[in-house]
Amino acid sequence: MRRAETIHGSVLEAAAARPDATALMYMSGGAYASVTYRALIDAVELAAERLRAFGLRKGDVVGILSPNRPQWVVADLAVLKLGGIVVPIYHTLPADQLAYIIKDSGMRMLFAGSAGLLEKVEDIRGELPGLEEVIFLDDWGIRFAHGEADGRTAASESRTEAGDPDAGVASSDEATICYTSGTTGEPKGVVLTHRNIVSNVRGLIERYEITSDDSTLSYLPLAHMFERTCGHYVFLSSGGTVAYAEGLTTVARDVAITQPTVLIAVPRVLERAYKTAVAKVESGPWVRRGLAHRAFTLLNERANRRFQGRKVPIWLELRCRLYDALVAGKFRTIGGNRLRIIVSGGAPLDRRIGKILRVVGFGLVEGYGMTEASPVVCCGDVADHKLGTVGRPLKGVEVKIAEGGEILVRGPNVMKGYLNKPEETAAVLDADGWLHTGDLGETDELGCLIVTGRSKEIIVTSYGKNIAPATVEEHLLRSRYVEQTVVFGDNRKTIVALIVPHRPAIERFAREQGISTESYETLIEHHAIVELVGDDVKEANEQMASYERVTAFALLAEPFSAENGLLTPTLKLRRRKIAETYTDRIEALYDRLEGRHARGA
Repeated sequence: MRRAETIHGSVLEAAAARPDATALMYMSGGAYASVTYRALIDAVELAAERLRAFGLRKGDVVGILSPNRPQWVVADLAVLKLGGIVVPIYHTLPADQLAYIIKDSGMRMLFAGSAGLLEKVEDIRGELPGLEEVIFLDDWGIRFAHGEADGRTAASESRTEAGDPDAGVASSDEATICYTSGTTGEPKGVVLTHRNIVSNVRGLIERYEITSDDSTLSYLPLAHMFERTCGHYVFLSSGGTVAYAEGLTTVARDVAITQPTVLIAVPRVLERAYKTAVAKVESGPWVRRGLAHRAFTLLNERANRRFQGRKVPIWLELRCRLYDALVAGKFRTIGGNRLRIIVSGGAPLDRRIGKILRVVGFGLVEGYGMTEASPVVCCGDVADHKLGTVGRPLKGVEVKIAEGGEILVRGPNVMKGYLNKPEETAAVLDADGWLHTGDLGETDELGCLIVTGRSKEIIVTSYGKNIAPATVEEHLLRSRYVEQTVVFGDNRKTIVALIVPHRPAIERFAREQGISTESYETLIEHHAIVELVGDDVKEANEQMASYERVTAFALLAEPFSAENGLLTPTLKLRRRKIAETYTDRIEALYDRLEGRHARGA
């Protein structure tokens, strides 16, 4: 049997196999409601019919400006079914960036996911002569009641009359234009075809043996290809279930309720969860602290022996089984007890945290990719993932290391190019089809890729030393008192850091020392707090080369976030923006260092 070659066709195949299975889950009235595959496809058909009535033609560009929700997927699949091109837009983008994307993409129609977003579009509508229709999702009939879609009968009839579900849509047709987050420079529209994305989806399904029994919790933005491909298309193309978190602050609760088998995560989320768990243990009685410490020590010893192929003594095995039940099992309960895979991607994960997650029984793997590759290039295998690597290439994907260490990628997942930017496209896609990623790496003896840095982010000191900032930041983030950090030093003699402290840990320490916590801004300037963090910075420095060491730091009260523009929507640091925002603080650090040198300190 010939398999579907388009995104909508792949989902339709899964729906036909299990029409009454749960496709989507969402919070409604304080509880999770379910949407069957039958209801999902009926809603897609109804939406497609209405888009036809609006005059949508193959190749037309349609935007989706909305938080994650079932209606997002309905609108997406309906446009793709008709051969339209979807432009996903982060719903938190400011008006000027929204206007840029609408105009640059040649957008004809736009779905808005809330009254506030609709108002944001209407405020700039006069600047957008090419935008013909703005559609409010909640007023457009894409609704679900009691697990079924409104208009089911009409949609079912239209599907019957339509014949081929993807008539006229080919795998080589453009499916989406996904704008990069813009960590550096102007956002670029990455043009991806159905073949690009479907090849990535099938490679991931095969690598992780995803079936209709699998489910995930969606909380990362669907406007990013990491969540869209890995967290949606993979599961909807295999007959699995996608549940939506009510928000970032409810992820732990929603995981416990929905009990996913696979969790897609970025390191920032895993690091935050780890530090929260550590703080909870350390705030408890000494007996519990001692038990947890002993458990991790012995579980880690067993893991090391197994990895090295050494025999595990019977006494160690028996004690580990006990500690697994008493301690590690508690951590797995947090994951809903069904979680078999955690996929970390988007940035390097602290190896220590990765090891702890594996030691307590989570099948943690790391992956590497970029929007231009749909997005996955490499990912680890659950059974033998080697920490510190991002695994092997997906089936059909080639990776090689060029001179200078740049990672090159070629395969069916590589983008068509950047929209309206032929020079930028030619700069990254060579004549032989290799995508020049701008990332630096190497491969180990097992063929696993190790990402060592990003060429555009490399700090070059005034002494000519090349430093990967992410490596230095990883060492600093191991401190229980450090929540976020970014380092600087380009064309300077030494490295300095801006540090956002882990507020709960800092305030707990202050209370123990009798220091007032009434004003957090004042608290982080207290000499005892500065020394506390400074001790951990010194410890981190001992793990680094002399030229990588942090010579001065400043503590910041306000975290980096997507809302204040200092993180991308997928929680990556906007280094240039942070540098611009805190220019005075950075310069003050270097002035202080120069003063020390002048005094001979």
